[in-house]
This record gives sequence, C-alpha cells and structure tokens, in this order.
Amino acid sequence: MKIRDIYLNKKVPVVSIVFALCCILLTVFSGIFMPDSIIFKFNYPIQNPWQFITYVFQHYTPQYQIGELPGRLTVSAWELSLGHLAFNLLLVIPFGILVEKVIGSKKFLILTVAAWLLDVSFIYVMAAILVPSDAIVSSNGASGLAFSYMPVGVYILFVLGKKYGFGKLFKQVSFYLLMPIAITTALFAVSPNIAGATTVWSMYVHLIAVAVGIIFAVVFRKTIKGYFETEENAKI
Repeated sequence: MKIRDIYLNKKVPVVSIVFALCCILLTVFSGIFMPDSIIFKFNYPIQNPWQFITYVFQHYTPQYQIGELPGRLTVSAWELSLGHLAFNLLLVIPFGILVEKVIGSKKFLILTVAAWLLDVSFIYVMAAILVPSDAIVSSNGASGLAFSYMPVGVYILFVLGKKYGFGKLFKQVSFYLLMPIAITTALFAVSPNIAGATTVWSMYVHLIAVAVGIIFAVVFRKTIKGYFETEENAKI
C-alpha cells in the first residue's frame, strides 16, 4: 500500500474538511469585516462565551496588536494572519486528512476535542495566573489542535513502512511531501520565538498538542494497525 492509497480511499474526512473551511472563512471574515476587532479571539478576562470555540478558527491579527508581539515585526496584518493560517492548514489538511482516513471521523473528533480542551484550559489557567488584573491577553489559531495530528500521522507512516517495507516507503513522493512539514512543525514546537512572531506561551501550547498526539498515537495503535490489515484483506 502507498500513502496516496490512504488519501484516495472512499472515506470522506468530514471533520478535517469542516475544520479547514471554518479556519479559512472566519479568518477572512474577521479580516474583511472586523479588521480591528478581537471579538472572535480568546480574550482573558473572557468577554463572550463563544470565544472558547471561535479562537481556534480565527487567525486574523489586527494591525495594532502586531506591535505588541516580540521582534518588532514590520509585516502587515494580512501577511501575518495568512501566514499563520497557511502554516496551520499545512497540518490540518495533509495530516488531519491522513489521520482521519485511518482512524475514522469519530476517533479523529475525539482527538481534536481532547487537544482543544487541554489547549483552552492551559491558556485560561496561565492567563489567570500570570496576567495582571488590569490587562487583557488574546490568543487565536488552530495550532493547539493541529499540532496533535502530526505525531499520529508520523506513527501511521511508521506502521506503513514497517508493514510494507521502509524501502518502498522512502521511494514515495508523498513521504517527501509530508516529512518536511513534520520536521518544520517539530522545530516550531520547541522554539519560543520563530521569526519574532511566537512566544513562550505558544511553545507550551505546541508542545502540549504534540504530547496529546503522542498519547493518542499509542491509544489508537490497534486501530491504525487494524486499518492496514483491513485494507489488505479487502484486496484479496
């Protein structure tokens, strides 16, 4: 079996598709119609209950907030926001679809919700502890969830290589498209200041998401191995 066979099977990755579309639509909507608003971001103290969910999909950062980031960035709001969105979609689309195709939409949704709960809990607790009472902290983006997909996806590739031969795996173009993304993700996860646009908080959020992915790779290991056995039997 090849990696492309997984992507081309008949299962529809509903959660990944909806997730990606929500990220694109809410980011573009915020940037066009509410460019100076943080109404969809996670703000502490919490101003509106929907922000616990919408912050995941919203990647637009108002221009006035860019000056508050480390590194004195000179990029525009759209440049930073679309770059943020594009990077996260590089995890949600290729790795999210790969993982959802193998473990199924229900288990993939469980992984996504677990990553979201830990992400939002960490942000809320850290904000409550570290942020002064007269200050407001904002956070947004899907990385706290999307980073959890990469370890599961890499484990799927490992199982695929172990079952059908790593030599065959290393000859696939798909493998060399996915691994640079995985390596770049790992670098972002352990760096507190990539291009001056991330913070120590971001690093913690990324590392927590990666840890969630590693845990669920172990939890779903039988499902992942069973997928390849099922696909192999279907061809007999």
